[in-house]
Amino acid sequence: MRKIKAFISTYLLVCFSLLAQDLKFVVISDTNPDFWHQTDFSVFEREIEQINHLKPDLVINLGDLIYGYGVKGTRRQWERYLGVIKKFEVPYYQIPGNHDIFNKKSGKIYLDIFNKTYFSFTLEKVHFVLINDLEDGEWGKIGEEQFRWLKQDLAGTGWNMAFVFVHIPVWDMKARRVKMEWRHFWFEKVHPLIKEAKVKAVFAGHTHRFGPTRTYDGVRYYIAGGGGPKLHPLFVRRGGENFFLLVEVKGQNFCVSVVTRNRVMEEKEASLLDDLFGPFYYDPKKERSSSRQLGNGLAK
Repeated sequence: MRKIKAFISTYLLVCFSLLAQDLKFVVISDTNPDFWHQTDFSVFEREIEQINHLKPDLVINLGDLIYGYGVKGTRRQWERYLGVIKKFEVPYYQIPGNHDIFNKKSGKIYLDIFNKTYFSFTLEKVHFVLINDLEDGEWGKIGEEQFRWLKQDLAGTGWNMAFVFVHIPVWDMKARRVKMEWRHFWFEKVHPLIKEAKVKAVFAGHTHRFGPTRTYDGVRYYIAGGGGPKLHPLFVRRGGENFFLLVEVKGQNFCVSVVTRNRVMEEKEASLLDDLFGPFYYDPKKERSSSRQLGNGLAK
């Protein structure tokens, strides 16, 4: 308890915390146990206690909720997970990750339990859009039906700003098993909708690290997959540890803090791998040019 009180004192020095926020929410991801301890959610449970003390308005988990992957009897893992998230004292929302839906059977189980894989809602004039970018077992894919829904959803009114949430960061060229088709689709079809719809930021998990953060047409793109026991080894080697994001909204502005067990950091301080992963990002102009050149070459 003493550690938590000290942590809260540190938190009060960051972002808008000395002022009244319009809204604050937590983004967390990849909170699943590892292979050897498939029902051990102790890291996540510790983070839940920490989050409850911060009293955010809501929490969004970006997926990889259970170990799942290729293992029979995932329903037992889901039962354990459902028991764990009951410990949240604030509204909690989620989308699936590749550990949660990895074939037709696991997809059916997920829908049986949670009814949907994508949805949106508005709170205090802030719109939250949770997308499933793992359709048909393809990492980064958003299907036609979901895209039509997304187009209609983002055309709505009644909010002052919006945030978008996915599992796979298609803009990160180090994110493996993502076809270029789905990277192109995002930036040619989805990003223009986001740009026009007052979306302030897009959040993804999956890579078990924080950052690098990108900006496309004024929209911030975050990678934040550090909520579970498995972290990227290079992130750990440079001092990275389990974390979640605290996002605070004030007027037309927002601020992101990176929260670990004992620290609250600004984005720049927490982004430990910019020199290694920074050069590997989707550049719309470059990729469109490469695609055109490839097409011209095939036509000859």
